[in-house]
Amino acid sequence: MKKQQDYESILDSISDGVFTVNDKWRITSFNHAAEIITGIPKEEALGKPCSEVLRSSLCGEECALRQTLEDGNPIINKACYFISSQGNQVPITLSTAILKNSDGQVLGGAETFRDISEIESLKKKL
Repeated sequence: MKKQQDYESILDSISDGVFTVNDKWRITSFNHAAEIITGIPKEEALGKPCSEVLRSSLCGEECALRQTLEDGNPIINKACYFISSQGNQVPITLSTAILKNSDGQVLGGAETFRDISEIESLKKKL
């Protein structure tokens, strides 16, 4: 159990949103920054399909995490948006990775994302 707590503490110390999914696309971890950025509590996100929780512009056929799991190539800083718990479009950049166990077996995937609302707002002002 200590290992799990250490793992969660590490994820919660990251300022980017981070979530992981299993091979059934169910969220298995959701860090504190992900809660803040999305407005969705961790308890509400865990166990649900990621497309239900994040409602991203890339969900479905264009899913970045699905692409990474299919071709093995991570995606770095791809721009898109998701719909927050308040119903607002939030611009983000995301990166994806494959999660494997020590034997190299694929367990699922990981995605990190960063809210770029302030950057987008500054771009519009300029």
